[in-house]
Amino acid sequence: MPSPGSNPETIPGKFHFLCENYTEELTFTLVPEGVRNRGGTNEQFCGAVKYDQSIQDLEGNGLHVENGMYLWLNDLYNHPADNESIMTDIGYPELSSGDGVDGPNYVPAYSISRSGTIPHGSTILLLGKDSEEKKGKPEFPEGIAAWQPDFLSISTSMGLAGTITDSPINLDKPAPAWVNDSSLAERDPTGNKTYTQRILAHELYPYSVRPDLRLRDAIKDQNIKSYVLIELTTREQGGPEGGILNIPFVKRFTPVTEMNFRMWIETVIEDGKEILQLQYEQIQFFEFQFGTDGGTTRWPHIEINTLRKKESSE
Repeated sequence: MPSPGSNPETIPGKFHFLCENYTEELTFTLVPEGVRNRGGTNEQFCGAVKYDQSIQDLEGNGLHVENGMYLWLNDLYNHPADNESIMTDIGYPELSSGDGVDGPNYVPAYSISRSGTIPHGSTILLLGKDSEEKKGKPEFPEGIAAWQPDFLSISTSMGLAGTITDSPINLDKPAPAWVNDSSLAERDPTGNKTYTQRILAHELYPYSVRPDLRLRDAIKDQNIKSYVLIELTTREQGGPEGGILNIPFVKRFTPVTEMNFRMWIETVIEDGKEILQLQYEQIQFFEFQFGTDGGTTRWPHIEINTLRKKESSE
């Protein structure tokens, strides 16, 4: 987040870094029946599931509230003209009964979407696909291989200290010595290492640098029978695209420009029982102020969690 007292005109590039553990409750509610989208010859029935997300810090203080919907987009229907529709909709003389039975037929580029609203003043729409059920547990990288820019809380526009002048940092070993060098700010006030030092020096390292390693470590000793992966993004993927809308204040100072989301729905075997588990990672990019080179800086904002389905109270 932008540091207090800073502004994009005179004192840019200063940031406040926040990383903390939290608790979360995620509630899903099925919308009865399919939601019909009429498109003439093509019709779609969206399967809709509402979600409500509530996140608190470890002291119970509210951190995040969000509500929205997941939609299943693959249920398509061909609806040709018939005598009743022609009469009701005044389709004659252009339409005859049976017109449209042979297409053209719409083939959706995506099978799943997610829309959501948060009280900061941003609204999201992500699109993507699910995978076939896979056996075993999801795979996450280890060591140096975990230093992948797309999943770090340090973006390439922030300098990626640790890869410019050094070998990539092994995130499964203690942080390099320069991370705890208190004289670095005086010796190199605008350098990449000074810029990102506090992220690597955080008490939650390495999760402060790559949060999804917490997902990896959470399932390391679990017996996971299978999982389904859902991947969604606001980026254009060769078809209709999602996006993010921000209120004027957010758009002016900290616009949210992109969001990528991965969710694993896992079947865990414990004490001979199958237990549903949900893991997710969502990465949003804020763009505020600019870096020492004058270019736009993209600041990753990352949330991850491992959740279990609650036992029925009945």
